[in-house]
Amino acid sequence: MATDSISSRSTTALFWGAGGAVGKIAGQLLVQITLARILGPETFGQFAVVLSILSLGGVLADCGFGAALIQKKEISSADVSLALGWSLTIAIVIALVISLMAPFLANQFGDDSLVWMFTVSAFLIIPQAMGNLSTNLLQRDLHMRSIQIIHVFAYTVCFGGVATTLAILGWGGWSLIIAYAVQTAFKVVATYSICRHTLRPRLRGDRALIHFGLKSLANDLTNWSIDNLDRFLIGKFWGLYSLGLYSVAFNLSKAPLGVLIYAVQNIAFASAARLHGNVAAVRKGFQVVLAAMALATLPLFAIVAFESEVVLHIVYGDKWIKAAPYMTALALSIPLISLGSITAAILRGTGAIGTELRVQMVTAVVFFSGFIMLSGFSLAVAVWVVPAAYLVRLMLLLAMIRDRLELRMADMLAPFRGALVLAVAGVCVAALASGLPQATTIGMGVLPLLAGCCAIVLLLTFRFTWFLGAPLAAMVRAKFSAGRLGPAIAWLERGKN
Repeated sequence: MATDSISSRSTTALFWGAGGAVGKIAGQLLVQITLARILGPETFGQFAVVLSILSLGGVLADCGFGAALIQKKEISSADVSLALGWSLTIAIVIALVISLMAPFLANQFGDDSLVWMFTVSAFLIIPQAMGNLSTNLLQRDLHMRSIQIIHVFAYTVCFGGVATTLAILGWGGWSLIIAYAVQTAFKVVATYSICRHTLRPRLRGDRALIHFGLKSLANDLTNWSIDNLDRFLIGKFWGLYSLGLYSVAFNLSKAPLGVLIYAVQNIAFASAARLHGNVAAVRKGFQVVLAAMALATLPLFAIVAFESEVVLHIVYGDKWIKAAPYMTALALSIPLISLGSITAAILRGTGAIGTELRVQMVTAVVFFSGFIMLSGFSLAVAVWVVPAAYLVRLMLLLAMIRDRLELRMADMLAPFRGALVLAVAGVCVAALASGLPQATTIGMGVLPLLAGCCAIVLLLTFRFTWFLGAPLAAMVRAKFSAGRLGPAIAWLERGKN
């Protein structure tokens, strides 16, 4: 496929990913707010550990073949059969192992009711493996429109609708597990109906595909440990109630952009894989997506971290205010997570999967050792391990990709310039507004939050091109100049000089 065609499809996929992310974010916030007001912190703590086990099973069952299929230039039905055979075999084995280990796992968290939750949930890994294969094939061809529509409906209607109904009926933690099962079943059927592929499994095939898959699996396992190790350690050292508070705070922090991060990461990986060898094209794409993600995360989450107690009070109510110290640290982690995920995806797409693996292993060690050393302190102190670990990860990844893409230091710093200025300005305005006598009485204390956000929007309006940077501004101009947004883009760019 020609470079121009891939770049065009990548841009279209990026906008579909962003559009789908907006829809899922709205649904996710609605579902989480509703469930948090019905269920308590301990129930969310139970679901957090069960979901971590499910995600581990999903990673093992995928066996790295998802990334291998996306990365390979040409694939055949034999390759798909190979991926399917290994995924189903490993999924069945993992499901049996988890069900046998359920009493031991439940004992680690001091909650016997987790035994049956682990046992039943383990067998969801099998259909999850099927759905992941179909989704990976759709991602390979950058069919983000179909993926986003399926995911938005699956989460909002299948998970949210079922979970809310069962929670109201008093099913507790089981309401979340049953809803997850319904969501998984829908995604399997929907993705396969769009991407029909062979259902004949096999265990022998292209050794290069297996080799890349195993390397990718090692990397995915390290990523899993980074994303989930904190939940296991918090549940063990600080209990399920504290884990529930932490989990909800993290979900609320990540909800506005978690889906977008996932979508952009997959697009970046697929695009970099298809453009592999064209360093100039990958370099340009990296600068654009890094600037876009920095602008989308740094200013917003700096203000959320500063006003974490107000945000929790407005969204979840008074019973979740205890999560405010956790949310401050976790909100500051989101920009680091998003920027690191994009950088890691492009590194993997260019074939540097071993380099990414080494960085992820260092990050996992920082996570594990940090929580172990701080286990004697309160969770409000230990939670700062999270942003520290993700900062280490981002710095190492940027150092690696700088050499890979032959970037100058100025090229590395340029994408962050506008986002950092907007973040500092937003927090300063929010801090000044907090000092006003009316700050705590107007709209449940929302005045400083709104003031900071308005300051960011105004600054972005008056210096649009400067804050976006030349590469991102050029992409936005090219995408929208011929459409209805053309006059608005032209008006915003009036301050570029």
